[in-house]
Amino acid sequence: MKSVGIREAKARLSALARAAAKGEPTLLTDYGKPVAVIAAVPENEKESRSNPSEFRQALLALPHDLAVDF
Repeated sequence: MKSVGIREAKARLSALARAAAKGEPTLLTDYGKPVAVIAAVPENEKESRSNPSEFRQALLALPHDLAVDF
């Protein structure tokens, strides 16, 4: 796994994300210490879990008399 400092990663984020999607993860470091990994999303997580009709039904089920103080 390649390692990249945060500043360099910021400048190359698009390229690092595309590489991760191809199976090439990158370790992000901050002053030489590992802090995060840029990696591909697992295949089972790529599927959309949202269902617009279910979301609409959930919104319609909310009480209409919500008192919101701003």
